[in-house]
Amino acid sequence: MYAEVQTTKTNLHLTLNSDRVKIGYRAFSAIFAGYLLAATVSSVLALTLPFSPIDNVLTAMMLSFAVYACAAIWAFSVQSHWRALSDLVLLSGLFYLLTLAIG
Repeated sequence: MYAEVQTTKTNLHLTLNSDRVKIGYRAFSAIFAGYLLAATVSSVLALTLPFSPIDNVLTAMMLSFAVYACAAIWAFSVQSHWRALSDLVLLSGLFYLLTLAIG
């Protein structure tokens, strides 16, 4: 009985550390945390650019596509899949706090 439980734990540990799961974490980070980062950067830019309000929003939205692409590249370029998620979420939090401070 104990050997079966130990084998199951080992198999679960190997499954959670497989390359497919790590790529899934990175894809999740790129898609969702990258979108969160692009949205928060866009809101800060919309509030701080020195143009008319309509131009601020349009410029911020166009630049958010570049931020989203850079976030996806970042998610797949760092060493750890946990660092990919944590860096993007922390940057999003920083830009959210800037939005609250400015707006």
